[in-house]
Amino acid sequence: MVALGLKTFADVGDPLGTLSAVALCSGVALYLLGHSAFRLRDAGSVSIPRLVVAVFCCALVLVAAQVPTLLTLAVLTVLLWALAAFETIRSSEFWRQLRGH
Repeated sequence: MVALGLKTFADVGDPLGTLSAVALCSGVALYLLGHSAFRLRDAGSVSIPRLVVAVFCCALVLVAAQVPTLLTLAVLTVLLWALAAFETIRSSEFWRQLRGH
């Protein structure tokens, strides 16, 4: 059952429609690209890991229209968790130096 373009819990085993797959995966990619653009403007550098994850999110659009919705959400979640973990580990030395420890 789809109400106003939203999936219900009964539909998580069904694939997303093409429009929903584009909206979900490209939305995450646009969010990451927006962060990269802000960093470029503010600090003069880009986050390569964020750009890589954004490319994976765009590639996921092709798969998301054919696999169960729950799998698409799980893949997006794992990608974002991995990015957050990578950035946290990578920046821990910077924050330690900033605090003077």
